[in-house]
Amino acid sequence: MRADAVQHHRRSVGEFDRSLRGRQPAQDHARHQRFGSTHPPLLRVGNAGVLTLAALSSLIVPAAAARAARADSTPPARPALLPGAAATRGEAYLAVPVQEPLNGIASAAAAGCLSRPRQCPQLLAGAAVTALGGALVGGWLGYQAGHRAARDECNTRFAGHPAADAQVQPPETADGLPAPLRFNPADIDPDHPPCHSLYAHINHRWHETAQLPPDQSRWDMPTMLQERSLALQRRVAEQAANLDMPTHVEKIVADLWRTGMNQRQINADGIAPLRAELAAIDALQTPEAIEAHLHALTAVGLNPVFGFGVDLDMDARDSQIAYAFQGGLGLPDRNYYLDPEHAHAALAYRTHVAHVLRLAGDSPAEAERHADAVLALERRLANASAPWDELNDNVTNFYHPLTVPEADALTPGFRWSALFQALGVAEPERFSLATPAFHQAMGQALSYEAPATWRAYLRFHTLDSASPFLGDDFVRAHHAFHAKALQGQDAMPPRWKQVLAAIERVAGEALSELYVPVALPAETRARAIALIEQIMAALKRRLAVVPWMDAETRATALRKADTFRPRIGHPERWPDWSGLHTESCGYLRNLRAATAFAQRNELARLGAPVDSVRWRMTAQTVDAYHDVMNNDIAFSAALLQPPYFDVEADDALNFGAIGAVIGHEISHAFSAESSQFGLDGSLQGWWSDGDRQRAAALSARLAAQFDRQQVDGLSLNGQLTANENVADLSGLAIALDALEHATANQTDPLLHGLTRRQLFFLSWGMLYRELHTPKRLRRDLETDVHAFGPPRADVGPANMPAYAEAFQCPPGAPMTRNASERVVYL
Repeated sequence: MRADAVQHHRRSVGEFDRSLRGRQPAQDHARHQRFGSTHPPLLRVGNAGVLTLAALSSLIVPAAAARAARADSTPPARPALLPGAAATRGEAYLAVPVQEPLNGIASAAAAGCLSRPRQCPQLLAGAAVTALGGALVGGWLGYQAGHRAARDECNTRFAGHPAADAQVQPPETADGLPAPLRFNPADIDPDHPPCHSLYAHINHRWHETAQLPPDQSRWDMPTMLQERSLALQRRVAEQAANLDMPTHVEKIVADLWRTGMNQRQINADGIAPLRAELAAIDALQTPEAIEAHLHALTAVGLNPVFGFGVDLDMDARDSQIAYAFQGGLGLPDRNYYLDPEHAHAALAYRTHVAHVLRLAGDSPAEAERHADAVLALERRLANASAPWDELNDNVTNFYHPLTVPEADALTPGFRWSALFQALGVAEPERFSLATPAFHQAMGQALSYEAPATWRAYLRFHTLDSASPFLGDDFVRAHHAFHAKALQGQDAMPPRWKQVLAAIERVAGEALSELYVPVALPAETRARAIALIEQIMAALKRRLAVVPWMDAETRATALRKADTFRPRIGHPERWPDWSGLHTESCGYLRNLRAATAFAQRNELARLGAPVDSVRWRMTAQTVDAYHDVMNNDIAFSAALLQPPYFDVEADDALNFGAIGAVIGHEISHAFSAESSQFGLDGSLQGWWSDGDRQRAAALSARLAAQFDRQQVDGLSLNGQLTANENVADLSGLAIALDALEHATANQTDPLLHGLTRRQLFFLSWGMLYRELHTPKRLRRDLETDVHAFGPPRADVGPANMPAYAEAFQCPPGAPMTRNASERVVYL
């Protein structure tokens, strides 16, 4: 479970994350010929005194009437802060920011008058008082007029339209959250002996009663835990939305939540939020105009053709460079365009493209013609795309540093020099064109494909990516193809889950800042830190004697182990969101603003000092990762819950779950991939040729074991999952070593009649219980770098003599491997 930046780009290949992104309005494209340029103020403050007198005189009567009205009414009850939330609250956010330049304040007030004329007097008054230096009073007036009035208007303006279905999740516990998932000895099925299958022994009874939720295509332990995380996220977002004086971070979350949940307004707006951008696409008549449009989309993080981000230079650890990645496909992988086995999916995709274009106003004949053009262009890009398993094989496959002139020469139809100019950043000495063949084909397509083809492509992807944030027809169309046709997921998630997913994409760390105080008790974090220390000690004991490393490599490995930096629960510091301003109306507009803000921050890291404490996931995501270049391991707050980690559970259960996950992540630092990065994180191999050959042989033998495994009659690809399988096996061995060292000379308590070792392995097996749709299964078998289900639960333990001893498995049993078959890595 790695989540370094390059790995995130890998996962984006063939996935549909772009569907959770909005688009920059076309009029902003025209203004931002260079990245970061500012708009001229709508209203210049030339005489603050006159403005103040005029505004205050218009404010007195409405304000007095409002106070009288409030005096006669009972203020609505506001929910108390969730436990732990109050401790992290900073200063309340002021809708008229006191740090804004005066012209910016006046522009904000003028813009407010244009959009909400009835609140114009209050807005002008707030701006005027702020301009005179009355920061607190002006801020309060601006807040009163901007935040509360706009919120109330958004809530009432569309009262005549059908309300969104809240789909409240029924409470399962006293705190209203889904019940924690803990080990239950009643799950053990004696009719499925542990010597035949650990997975069946601990999970068969669960399978007999468990049902795949209709809004899921895969129901596994991380997804189940994510449900609890989502329920808590919802409570945090609702609480933020009901605060009268939110902090800036709370306001961002609140605005995204409220506008996303306001289905009345979204339906009433229809396709209007995209009209300007669609018109801009329709105006693209030349390859040069299309190229410039892609530059503008890249500036705000919404380029549908290729990904563009900033990360550490693999050959110079103390610097950061840009990486450009292949993309451009609406289907999960290149094979969906080229392999006859996926012809049905390609046909369904063509139907989907035509349907979305018809929803946007194309005639049936136009939509069919444009769908053919889109599919033909994507097939051309797919032919040039690197295969999924090739990209996954080694992180350095993403490192192809070129100078900008070299890149321009490779892709004459797309000028990288012009891109950096459009982004408003200095032309770098070099950047990584991660997938050169793809970008070369993209440049050729820009030169030789008809502009009408590109217009159809851009028009569709603009609509498709924005569909989850438009009216109901677009939301249903998006679900019907991306979730149901491709993954077999029948029902749409409830609205609140859709909105939380969007917040996660564009402002996940803002939500994290509110989530962590109520989700991660100090005791849990302290216990996790202590457990990591025990796992690290076990790792060093094993590294000292690992047989396939030579003496020099073992010594370097031990030094590398000393450089690990564990990250527990959340970042050491939270990001600065002061540059992002959201509104109480306009869901897609808020999402675009947040996405553009994130891309500005991404680009700002070019040439900047390396941020050594940067996190690569959010605290509310059930995940963990190893950062190959920083040599960090991180475990999210959402992961540190039962059954992975339970402060009330026996040590054996925790070591078999989170302990093995910790061991999994730290073992990545000693893989063939990580062997290319030295102690300083730069490209510098530290294995001998003999080490590499012996490690490769062990990995191949383990891959062959997985090749013989099946899930629902379909075979696994052991090579695709090889890196993660080695990490699973190593993590189990390290965690068991740590458990036995921690409990040495202690009497085994025999909880539930089970020994420590039995509890350890049962805890591991429980983690991989899973249900899935047939379509999702086929997709995951081709694209998921992790094994899952019975193979992941069984293969690792079967290679450990301790498992056969724990359950007294005889030689020749399915879960017993003899010495010649057994694989031991760390």
